[in-house]
Amino acid sequence: MTLETWLASMGPEEMSFNRTELDSKIRVVTERIPEVRSVSLGVSIDTGSRDENENERGLTHFIEHLLFKGTPDMNAKQIAEAFDFMGADLNAATGREFTSIYSRVVDQHLPRAVEIIMDMAQRPLMDDGDINSERQVLLEEVAMHMDSPDELVHDHLAQTLWGDHPLGHMVLGDARVVSEVSREKLLEFRSQRYIASRIVIAAAGSVDHDKLCDLISKNTGAMQAGGPTLRDNALPGPATGKHIFFRETEQAHICIGSKGIPRKHPERFTLAVMDNILGGSMSSRLFQSIREEKGLAYSIYSYHGMFLGMGMVGVYCGTQPGQAQKVIELIEDELVLAREKGFTREELGRAKNHIEGSLLISLEDSGNRMSRLSKAELARDEHMTVDQLIERVRKVTLDDLNRVFSDTWGSTNASLAVVGPFEEDSLSLSGRI
Repeated sequence: MTLETWLASMGPEEMSFNRTELDSKIRVVTERIPEVRSVSLGVSIDTGSRDENENERGLTHFIEHLLFKGTPDMNAKQIAEAFDFMGADLNAATGREFTSIYSRVVDQHLPRAVEIIMDMAQRPLMDDGDINSERQVLLEEVAMHMDSPDELVHDHLAQTLWGDHPLGHMVLGDARVVSEVSREKLLEFRSQRYIASRIVIAAAGSVDHDKLCDLISKNTGAMQAGGPTLRDNALPGPATGKHIFFRETEQAHICIGSKGIPRKHPERFTLAVMDNILGGSMSSRLFQSIREEKGLAYSIYSYHGMFLGMGMVGVYCGTQPGQAQKVIELIEDELVLAREKGFTREELGRAKNHIEGSLLISLEDSGNRMSRLSKAELARDEHMTVDQLIERVRKVTLDDLNRVFSDTWGSTNASLAVVGPFEEDSLSLSGRI
Protein backbone atom coordinates (compact mmCIF):
# COMPACT_ATOMS: atom_id res chain seq x y z
CA MET A 1 0.00 0.00 0.00
CA THR A 2 1.38 3.40 -0.93
CA LEU A 3 1.43 6.33 1.48
CA GLU A 4 -1.29 8.05 -0.57
CA THR A 5 -3.50 4.95 -0.47
CA TRP A 6 -3.02 4.59 3.29
CA LEU A 7 -4.00 8.20 3.90
CA ALA A 8 -7.01 7.93 1.60
CA SER A 9 -8.20 4.90 3.57
CA MET A 10 -8.35 6.92 6.78
CA GLY A 11 -11.99 7.96 7.13
CA PRO A 12 -13.13 11.10 8.97
CA GLU A 13 -14.00 9.17 12.13
CA GLU A 14 -10.54 7.62 12.21
CA MET A 15 -8.73 10.95 11.94
CA SER A 16 -11.18 13.21 13.77
CA PHE A 17 -10.32 15.79 16.39
CA ASN A 18 -12.71 17.34 18.85
CA ARG A 19 -12.10 20.47 20.90
CA THR A 20 -14.19 22.09 23.60
CA GLU A 21 -13.52 25.02 25.90
CA LEU A 22 -15.51 24.39 29.06
CA ASP A 23 -17.26 27.09 31.05
CA SER A 24 -14.37 26.90 33.51
CA LYS A 25 -11.95 27.85 30.65
CA ILE A 26 -10.32 24.40 30.67
CA ARG A 27 -9.67 23.23 27.10
CA VAL A 28 -10.36 19.60 26.17
CA VAL A 29 -9.03 18.07 22.94
CA THR A 30 -9.47 14.46 21.90
CA GLU A 31 -8.81 12.06 19.05
CA ARG A 32 -10.72 8.80 18.93
CA ILE A 33 -8.79 5.75 17.69
CA PRO A 34 -11.06 2.86 16.70
CA GLU A 35 -10.32 -0.72 17.75
CA VAL A 36 -8.21 0.11 20.78
CA ARG A 37 -9.24 -0.32 24.42
CA SER A 38 -6.89 2.13 26.10
CA VAL A 39 -6.76 5.90 26.47
CA SER A 40 -3.68 8.10 26.72
CA LEU A 41 -4.64 11.01 28.94
CA GLY A 42 -2.61 14.15 29.51
CA VAL A 43 -3.29 17.09 31.82
CA SER A 44 -1.00 19.94 30.83
CA ILE A 45 -0.50 23.18 32.71
CA ASP A 46 0.76 26.20 30.79
CA THR A 47 3.61 26.94 33.17
CA GLY A 48 7.26 25.98 33.18
CA SER A 49 10.71 27.01 34.29
CA ARG A 50 10.53 29.96 31.88
CA ASP A 51 7.95 31.51 34.21
CA GLU A 52 10.25 31.56 37.25
CA ASN A 53 12.24 34.51 38.51
CA GLU A 54 15.65 34.26 40.15
CA ASN A 55 14.19 33.32 43.55
CA GLU A 56 11.78 30.75 42.10
CA ARG A 57 14.11 28.56 40.04
CA GLY A 58 13.01 24.97 40.56
CA LEU A 59 9.59 25.65 42.11
CA THR A 60 7.63 24.47 39.06
CA HIS A 61 9.45 21.15 39.20
CA PHE A 62 9.08 20.99 43.00
CA ILE A 63 5.29 21.35 42.75
CA GLU A 64 5.10 18.69 40.04
CA HIS A 65 6.69 16.25 42.50
CA LEU A 66 4.37 17.28 45.33
CA LEU A 67 1.27 16.46 43.26
CA PHE A 68 2.05 12.78 43.85
CA LYS A 69 2.36 13.08 47.64
CA GLY A 70 -1.36 12.95 48.35
CA THR A 71 -4.65 14.85 48.54
CA PRO A 72 -7.23 15.16 51.33
CA ASP A 73 -8.84 11.96 50.02
CA MET A 74 -5.81 9.80 49.14
CA ASN A 75 -2.24 9.53 50.34
CA ALA A 76 0.71 8.84 48.03
CA LYS A 77 0.57 5.08 48.53
CA GLN A 78 -3.14 4.95 47.81
CA ILE A 79 -2.67 6.91 44.58
CA ALA A 80 0.04 4.46 43.48
CA GLU A 81 -2.10 1.46 44.44
CA ALA A 82 -5.14 2.82 42.59
CA PHE A 83 -3.25 3.12 39.31
CA ASP A 84 -1.63 -0.27 39.79
CA PHE A 85 -5.09 -1.76 40.39
CA MET A 86 -6.28 -0.24 37.10
CA GLY A 87 -3.22 -1.61 35.28
CA ALA A 88 -2.36 1.96 34.36
CA ASP A 89 0.76 4.07 34.47
CA LEU A 90 1.04 7.57 35.92
CA ASN A 91 3.84 10.06 35.46
CA ALA A 92 4.57 13.76 35.11
CA ALA A 93 7.16 16.06 33.58
CA THR A 94 8.25 19.67 33.86
CA GLY A 95 9.54 21.58 30.85
CA ARG A 96 10.64 25.09 30.07
CA GLU A 97 7.14 26.21 29.14
CA PHE A 98 4.75 23.42 30.19
CA THR A 99 4.08 20.95 33.01
CA SER A 100 2.27 17.67 32.28
CA ILE A 101 0.64 14.83 34.20
CA TYR A 102 -0.06 11.84 31.99
CA SER A 103 -1.41 8.32 32.13
CA ARG A 104 -2.39 5.44 29.90
CA VAL A 105 -5.40 3.55 31.15
CA VAL A 106 -7.93 0.95 29.96
CA ASP A 107 -11.05 2.80 28.82
CA GLN A 108 -13.31 1.33 31.52
CA HIS A 109 -11.07 2.92 34.19
CA LEU A 110 -10.90 6.36 32.58
CA PRO A 111 -13.47 7.95 34.94
CA ARG A 112 -11.50 6.88 38.01
CA ALA A 113 -8.20 8.01 36.48
CA VAL A 114 -9.66 11.45 35.67
CA GLU A 115 -11.05 11.75 39.18
CA ILE A 116 -7.70 11.03 40.83
CA ILE A 117 -5.54 13.11 38.47
CA MET A 118 -7.77 16.15 38.72
CA ASP A 119 -7.81 15.81 42.51
CA MET A 120 -4.00 15.75 42.46
CA ALA A 121 -3.88 18.86 40.26
CA GLN A 122 -6.39 20.81 42.35
CA ARG A 123 -5.91 19.73 45.95
CA PRO A 124 -2.38 18.53 46.69
CA LEU A 125 -1.80 18.49 50.45
CA MET A 126 1.75 19.87 50.28
CA ASP A 127 2.25 19.45 54.04
CA ASP A 128 5.56 20.22 55.71
CA GLY A 129 6.60 16.59 56.10
CA ASP A 130 6.08 15.80 52.41
CA ILE A 131 7.78 19.02 51.34
CA ASN A 132 10.86 18.28 53.40
CA SER A 133 11.16 14.67 52.26
CA GLU A 134 10.61 15.57 48.61
CA ARG A 135 13.10 18.42 48.95
CA GLN A 136 15.79 15.78 49.47
CA VAL A 137 14.55 13.77 46.50
CA LEU A 138 14.79 16.86 44.29
CA LEU A 139 18.31 17.64 45.46
CA GLU A 140 19.27 14.04 44.62
CA GLU A 141 17.76 14.50 41.17
CA VAL A 142 19.81 17.67 40.65
CA ALA A 143 22.95 15.77 41.77
CA MET A 144 22.14 12.92 39.39
CA HIS A 145 21.69 15.39 36.54
CA MET A 146 25.05 16.99 37.35
CA ASP A 147 26.60 13.52 37.05
CA SER A 148 25.16 13.11 33.51
CA PRO A 149 27.45 15.18 31.28
CA ASP A 150 25.61 14.25 28.09
CA GLU A 151 22.53 15.95 29.56
CA LEU A 152 24.33 18.71 31.43
CA VAL A 153 26.03 20.05 28.31
CA HIS A 154 22.65 21.05 26.87
CA ASP A 155 21.99 23.20 29.94
CA HIS A 156 25.35 24.87 29.46
CA LEU A 157 24.51 25.59 25.84
CA ALA A 158 21.18 27.11 26.90
CA GLN A 159 23.01 29.31 29.40
CA THR A 160 25.51 30.34 26.74
CA LEU A 161 22.74 31.21 24.27
CA TRP A 162 20.24 32.84 26.63
CA GLY A 163 22.30 34.07 29.58
CA ASP A 164 20.15 35.31 32.48
CA HIS A 165 16.90 34.84 30.57
CA PRO A 166 14.77 32.11 32.27
CA LEU A 167 15.24 29.82 29.24
CA GLY A 168 18.96 29.83 30.04
CA HIS A 169 18.48 28.09 33.39
CA MET A 170 18.03 24.42 34.26
CA VAL A 171 14.46 23.15 34.46
CA LEU A 172 15.44 21.33 37.67
CA GLY A 173 16.24 24.67 39.21
CA ASP A 174 18.66 26.10 41.73
CA ALA A 175 19.68 23.86 44.65
CA ARG A 176 19.72 26.88 46.94
CA VAL A 177 16.12 27.78 46.12
CA VAL A 178 14.97 24.17 46.48
CA SER A 179 16.75 23.90 49.85
CA GLU A 180 15.27 27.07 51.32
CA VAL A 181 11.77 27.52 49.88
CA SER A 182 8.93 27.56 52.42
CA ARG A 183 5.55 25.86 52.26
CA GLU A 184 3.85 29.26 52.09
CA LYS A 185 5.87 30.23 49.03
CA LEU A 186 5.08 26.93 47.31
CA LEU A 187 1.36 27.28 48.01
CA GLU A 188 1.33 30.81 46.64
CA PHE A 189 3.33 29.81 43.56
CA ARG A 190 0.99 26.90 42.79
CA SER A 191 -2.20 28.93 43.30
CA GLN A 192 -1.07 31.46 40.70
CA ARG A 193 -0.40 28.84 38.04
CA TYR A 194 -2.68 25.84 38.50
CA ILE A 195 -5.75 27.65 37.24
CA ALA A 196 -8.37 26.57 34.72
CA SER A 197 -7.39 28.99 31.95
CA ARG A 198 -3.93 27.39 31.85
CA ILE A 199 -5.18 23.79 31.75
CA VAL A 200 -5.32 21.66 28.60
CA ILE A 201 -6.63 18.10 28.82
CA ALA A 202 -5.86 15.88 25.84
CA ALA A 203 -6.85 12.28 25.25
CA ALA A 204 -6.30 9.83 22.40
CA GLY A 205 -7.61 6.30 22.05
CA SER A 206 -10.89 4.75 23.13
CA VAL A 207 -12.40 8.02 24.29
CA ASP A 208 -15.79 9.68 23.87
CA HIS A 209 -15.25 13.43 23.71
CA ASP A 210 -18.55 14.51 25.24
CA LYS A 211 -18.29 12.03 28.10
CA LEU A 212 -14.74 13.17 28.85
CA CYS A 213 -15.90 16.81 28.92
CA ASP A 214 -18.60 15.82 31.40
CA LEU A 215 -16.02 14.00 33.55
CA ILE A 216 -13.72 17.01 33.55
CA SER A 217 -16.52 19.41 34.45
CA LYS A 218 -17.62 17.13 37.28
CA ASN A 219 -14.10 16.93 38.73
CA THR A 220 -12.86 20.52 38.43
CA GLY A 221 -15.22 22.42 40.70
CA ALA A 222 -12.40 23.56 42.99
CA MET A 223 -10.29 25.12 40.24
CA GLN A 224 -10.21 28.90 39.76
CA ALA A 225 -10.60 30.24 36.22
CA GLY A 226 -7.85 32.87 36.28
CA GLY A 227 -6.25 34.46 33.25
CA PRO A 228 -4.00 33.15 30.47
CA THR A 229 -0.23 32.79 30.74
CA LEU A 230 1.48 36.00 29.63
CA ARG A 231 5.03 35.79 28.32
CA ASP A 232 6.41 38.92 26.73
CA ASN A 233 10.08 38.47 27.58
CA ALA A 234 11.29 36.88 24.35
CA LEU A 235 14.80 37.81 23.25
CA PRO A 236 15.38 38.93 19.63
CA GLY A 237 18.20 36.41 19.31
CA PRO A 238 20.72 34.35 21.24
CA ALA A 239 24.05 35.54 22.51
CA THR A 240 27.29 34.27 21.04
CA GLY A 241 29.78 32.76 23.43
CA LYS A 242 31.62 29.77 24.82
CA HIS A 243 31.29 27.79 28.04
CA ILE A 244 33.81 25.06 28.86
CA PHE A 245 32.75 23.18 32.01
CA PHE A 246 35.69 21.26 33.49
CA ARG A 247 34.83 17.70 34.45
CA GLU A 248 37.01 14.58 34.60
CA THR A 249 35.00 12.57 32.08
CA GLU A 250 35.90 9.75 29.70
CA GLN A 251 34.30 11.64 26.83
CA ALA A 252 34.12 15.24 25.71
CA HIS A 253 30.47 16.26 25.42
CA ILE A 254 30.13 18.99 22.81
CA CYS A 255 27.20 21.21 21.88
CA ILE A 256 27.26 23.86 19.18
CA GLY A 257 24.20 26.09 18.86
CA SER A 258 22.77 29.13 17.16
CA LYS A 259 19.57 31.05 16.51
CA GLY A 260 16.43 29.04 15.75
CA ILE A 261 12.81 29.93 15.07
CA PRO A 262 9.90 30.28 17.51
CA ARG A 263 7.06 27.81 17.84
CA LYS A 264 4.14 28.34 15.44
CA HIS A 265 6.60 29.77 12.89
CA PRO A 266 5.44 28.95 9.32
CA GLU A 267 8.92 27.64 8.47
CA ARG A 268 8.94 24.97 11.23
CA PHE A 269 8.34 22.19 8.72
CA THR A 270 11.29 23.36 6.65
CA LEU A 271 13.40 23.40 9.81
CA ALA A 272 12.45 19.78 10.52
CA VAL A 273 13.57 18.72 7.03
CA MET A 274 16.82 20.71 7.28
CA ASP A 275 17.54 19.21 10.69
CA ASN A 276 16.98 15.71 9.33
CA ILE A 277 19.51 16.28 6.54
CA LEU A 278 22.15 17.77 8.83
CA GLY A 279 22.03 15.29 11.69
CA GLY A 280 18.61 13.76 12.22
CA SER A 281 19.06 10.32 10.69
CA MET A 282 21.61 7.59 9.94
CA SER A 283 22.10 8.96 6.43
CA SER A 284 22.52 12.55 7.63
CA ARG A 285 25.65 14.54 6.83
CA LEU A 286 27.00 14.69 10.39
CA PHE A 287 26.36 11.02 11.14
CA GLN A 288 27.94 9.84 7.91
CA SER A 289 30.95 12.15 8.07
CA ILE A 290 31.93 12.03 11.73
CA ARG A 291 30.72 8.59 12.81
CA GLU A 292 30.65 6.39 9.73
CA GLU A 293 33.56 7.77 7.67
CA LYS A 294 35.94 8.94 10.39
CA GLY A 295 34.81 6.85 13.37
CA LEU A 296 35.20 9.77 15.78
CA ALA A 297 31.92 9.42 17.69
CA TYR A 298 29.23 6.98 18.73
CA SER A 299 26.56 9.62 19.27
CA ILE A 300 26.15 12.69 17.08
CA TYR A 301 22.95 14.45 16.10
CA SER A 302 21.39 17.80 15.35
CA TYR A 303 18.24 19.13 17.01
CA HIS A 304 16.18 22.27 17.56
CA GLY A 305 14.10 23.90 20.27
CA MET A 306 11.13 26.15 19.57
CA PHE A 307 9.72 28.42 22.27
CA LEU A 308 7.35 31.35 22.37
CA GLY A 309 9.06 34.20 20.55
CA MET A 310 12.47 32.53 20.27
CA GLY A 311 14.25 29.32 19.35
CA MET A 312 17.57 27.57 18.87
CA VAL A 313 19.31 25.02 16.66
CA GLY A 314 22.03 22.73 17.93
CA VAL A 315 24.44 19.87 17.32
CA TYR A 316 25.57 17.39 19.98
CA CYS A 317 28.54 15.03 19.82
CA GLY A 318 30.31 12.81 22.35
CA THR A 319 33.92 11.95 21.53
CA GLN A 320 37.31 11.20 23.07
CA PRO A 321 38.84 14.30 24.68
CA GLY A 322 41.88 14.14 22.42
CA GLN A 323 39.61 14.39 19.37
CA ALA A 324 37.35 17.17 20.63
CA GLN A 325 38.87 20.09 18.70
CA LYS A 326 38.98 18.03 15.50
CA VAL A 327 35.31 17.10 15.88
CA ILE A 328 34.37 20.74 16.48
CA GLU A 329 36.14 21.68 13.25
CA LEU A 330 34.46 18.86 11.32
CA ILE A 331 31.03 19.99 12.51
CA GLU A 332 31.88 23.51 11.39
CA ASP A 333 32.99 22.11 8.01
CA GLU A 334 29.57 20.53 7.46
CA LEU A 335 27.74 23.70 8.46
CA VAL A 336 29.92 25.84 6.19
CA LEU A 337 29.32 23.37 3.34
CA ALA A 338 25.56 23.67 3.86
CA ARG A 339 25.78 27.45 3.83
CA GLU A 340 27.95 27.67 0.72
CA LYS A 341 26.67 24.73 -1.37
CA GLY A 342 23.14 24.24 -0.04
CA PHE A 343 21.36 20.89 -0.15
CA THR A 344 20.63 18.34 -2.86
CA ARG A 345 17.36 17.05 -4.28
CA GLU A 346 18.30 13.55 -3.20
CA GLU A 347 18.76 14.70 0.40
CA LEU A 348 15.49 16.60 0.30
CA GLY A 349 13.53 13.60 -0.96
CA ARG A 350 15.13 11.20 1.51
CA ALA A 351 14.50 13.54 4.45
CA LYS A 352 10.85 14.02 3.50
CA ASN A 353 10.30 10.26 3.30
CA HIS A 354 12.05 9.72 6.62
CA ILE A 355 9.88 12.31 8.37
CA GLU A 356 6.70 10.94 6.78
CA GLY A 357 7.57 7.38 7.80
CA SER A 358 8.45 8.39 11.34
CA LEU A 359 5.17 10.26 11.66
CA LEU A 360 3.11 7.31 10.45
CA ILE A 361 4.91 4.93 12.82
CA SER A 362 4.33 7.32 15.70
CA LEU A 363 0.58 7.16 15.03
CA GLU A 364 0.61 3.59 16.33
CA ASP A 365 1.20 5.02 19.83
CA SER A 366 -1.78 6.80 21.37
CA GLY A 367 0.62 8.57 23.73
CA ASN A 368 2.28 10.29 20.77
CA ARG A 369 -1.10 11.34 19.43
CA MET A 370 -2.13 12.72 22.81
CA SER A 371 1.15 14.62 23.12
CA ARG A 372 0.69 16.13 19.66
CA LEU A 373 -2.78 17.35 20.62
CA SER A 374 -1.49 18.87 23.86
CA LYS A 375 1.41 20.71 22.24
CA ALA A 376 -0.74 22.18 19.48
CA GLU A 377 -3.38 23.38 21.92
CA LEU A 378 -0.90 24.81 24.40
CA ALA A 379 0.76 26.71 21.55
CA ARG A 380 -2.65 27.95 20.37
CA ASP A 381 -1.73 26.31 17.07
CA GLU A 382 -3.98 24.62 14.53
CA HIS A 383 -4.80 20.95 14.97
CA MET A 384 -3.74 19.11 11.83
CA THR A 385 -4.43 15.59 10.67
CA VAL A 386 -1.52 13.44 9.59
CA ASP A 387 -2.20 14.05 5.89
CA GLN A 388 -2.16 17.81 6.52
CA LEU A 389 1.16 17.52 8.34
CA ILE A 390 2.64 15.41 5.58
CA GLU A 391 1.41 17.88 2.97
CA ARG A 392 3.30 20.67 4.77
CA VAL A 393 6.47 18.57 4.72
CA ARG A 394 6.01 17.70 1.04
CA LYS A 395 5.80 21.37 0.10
CA VAL A 396 9.31 22.11 1.37
CA THR A 397 11.67 23.12 -1.46
CA LEU A 398 15.44 23.51 -1.81
CA ASP A 399 14.97 27.28 -1.77
CA ASP A 400 13.08 26.94 1.51
CA LEU A 401 15.95 24.94 3.01
CA ASN A 402 18.56 27.47 1.98
CA ARG A 403 16.48 30.36 3.32
CA VAL A 404 15.89 28.70 6.71
CA PHE A 405 19.56 27.75 7.03
CA SER A 406 20.43 31.40 6.38
CA ASP A 407 17.88 32.51 9.00
CA THR A 408 19.21 30.08 11.62
CA TRP A 409 22.79 28.80 11.43
CA GLY A 410 23.74 31.51 8.96
CA SER A 411 22.24 34.43 10.88
CA THR A 412 24.76 34.81 13.70
CA ASN A 413 27.99 33.31 14.96
CA ALA A 414 27.52 29.94 16.65
CA SER A 415 28.07 29.27 20.36
CA LEU A 416 29.98 26.42 21.97
CA ALA A 417 29.42 24.47 25.20
CA VAL A 418 31.61 21.56 26.31
CA VAL A 419 31.67 19.32 29.38
CA GLY A 420 34.95 17.45 29.77
CA PRO A 421 38.54 17.60 31.02
CA PHE A 422 39.37 20.96 29.45
CA GLU A 423 40.38 24.44 30.53
CA GLU A 424 38.42 27.40 29.18
CA ASP A 425 40.88 28.30 26.41
CA SER A 426 41.69 24.77 25.23
CA LEU A 427 38.77 24.47 22.75
CA SER A 428 37.16 27.00 20.42
CA LEU A 429 35.10 27.61 17.33
CA SER A 430 36.83 29.08 14.31
CA GLY A 431 34.15 31.70 13.67
CA ARG A 432 33.44 30.33 10.19
CA ILE A 433 29.81 29.72 11.14
